[in-house]
Amino acid sequence: TARASVVVARPRPTPREVSCESLARQGRRRAISSIVAVAASTLGWRAPPPCFATSSEEISSLRAKAVDAFSSRDFPTARDALRRLARLEPDNPSWREALGQCYVDAGEESDFASAAEEFSLALKMIDAADLESRARILSNRALAWEGAGRWDDALGDYDAALAAANDAGLPPDPYVLNSRGNCLASLGEYESARDAFLSSARAFGDAGGVNTARNNKIRGDGYTFAASNAALTLAQLGDVDAARAEMEKVSRRAPGNVDMRAGLAAIYWSEGRGEDAEREWEFACDRVSVGCSKYRSREWLTNVRRWPPKMVELLDSFLRVS
Repeated sequence: TARASVVVARPRPTPREVSCESLARQGRRRAISSIVAVAASTLGWRAPPPCFATSSEEISSLRAKAVDAFSSRDFPTARDALRRLARLEPDNPSWREALGQCYVDAGEESDFASAAEEFSLALKMIDAADLESRARILSNRALAWEGAGRWDDALGDYDAALAAANDAGLPPDPYVLNSRGNCLASLGEYESARDAFLSSARAFGDAGGVNTARNNKIRGDGYTFAASNAALTLAQLGDVDAARAEMEKVSRRAPGNVDMRAGLAAIYWSEGRGEDAEREWEFACDRVSVGCSKYRSREWLTNVRRWPPKMVELLDSFLRVS
């Protein structure tokens, strides 16, 4: 019987201004970008498995049900359809991979272990020579480990994914490089994390593909996010002057980047430049569509956006008196 695979994906958000909240969420739930064809063709090797033709009406119906449910974020219905597909085609890794994506995108803490289990099953089913699929599934399992806070496991899978891609003759995926930096930062390895963020920024800048407005936005937003992470990490390493200079550079390139506006406000305030700090904060809050409200939450800044401790403290000091 011919296999069928499901492509479960949401469109990448395209806000008017750069939203580091949405990019942070993408960094933790990269299953989205793994499946979007334009991102895969432009940026790396995390494309979906091929769509096989099928002669089974039941499989075709269940596949459509899974896609529709996923698109509307009805994850229980999507998972039910995918489990039925996995029973009908127990040797098809696509269903296990899609199940893992459903668990990750649901975003519940209890779901990440289930996601990792599904990705592990998919890895056992793929052909050993299919290095591209191995790289993709490993990177998605790493994402599940990130969601569960298992940084060492996530880092190991990201490294294995990059190695598999290299063996397949594929360039390093900039999203994976950025996520690798996130894991290293969470482990307190800030120098290595900064190297990973810089590598990600370079990879975004060097990415090829069709030169369209959408592709250019994907590349530009990715570069901005990775470069922002590198600048924030530099502050954690103690070189606040150089971090400020990098943030100013990113902010000039992407004026709507709230992350760097907030970071500059924090650093300017620590340097006694109150007027400059207030100007940056006001711009972020009042003149950028995504606003600054999330940055008032220390919990969000630490656990979702994942700023390093030094920058969290600097912004907290500014917000206490502003």
